[in-house]
Amino acid sequence: MLETQLVLLHGFGEDERIWADFSPYLGENFILHAPSYAAWTDCATLSDYAKKIQSSLPTDLTFCVVGHSMGGYIALELASLFPEQVKKVVMLHSTFLPDTEEKKVNRDRTAELLAKKGTAFFIGPFLPNLFASSSSEQIAILADRYRTLPVEGLIAATKAMRDRKDFTDFVQATSIPFLFILGAEDALISPESITRFIQKSVVILPNVGHQGTYEAPEAVAEAINQFVNV
Repeated sequence: MLETQLVLLHGFGEDERIWADFSPYLGENFILHAPSYAAWTDCATLSDYAKKIQSSLPTDLTFCVVGHSMGGYIALELASLFPEQVKKVVMLHSTFLPDTEEKKVNRDRTAELLAKKGTAFFIGPFLPNLFASSSSEQIAILADRYRTLPVEGLIAATKAMRDRKDFTDFVQATSIPFLFILGAEDALISPESITRFIQKSVVILPNVGHQGTYEAPEAVAEAINQFVNV
């Protein structure tokens, strides 16, 4: 079987180490590219992130993308900007919808909190919201890992997510196949917000929040493998 080039894009408040934790579940038929952009401060928009990531990949590489949360927002930009390179997209706990006005206000508050208090103060209360049930040991491990993420990078990412575009029409019209892997108990992105627009190519994981790679890694890996290898 030919190896598939897989670009793995991490979410907000984490970095490429999420994929080091998850990749053993994927199997060996992939060549993995897992850029880390948690520290980037030179990207004002998600399009900027996408362009910078694309420029870091081997020239003329064709690849499938798995984007977790913020990584999914970047994946949408990659698919829109470089459709000749993007073969398939997996949106893992992510959405094509823009922020609501209420969410934009909350993004501003997050940026202000980060600027005043720093990453370590923010990350501890933030992480439990990503899990469907209390996984205190895993949360503690991740909190300790990510408490030193550069605060300037988190602020830049927060503002870029706040101002992201609406990709509803793009997802419905593009010939690039999309798969949505969603948590039934996700407090950030509800399955209903996606299935209102798309009924097929959706996997809903029971008893899972926003962190399927930790809460149900086998099921996430199976869904990715089945989608990418068709």
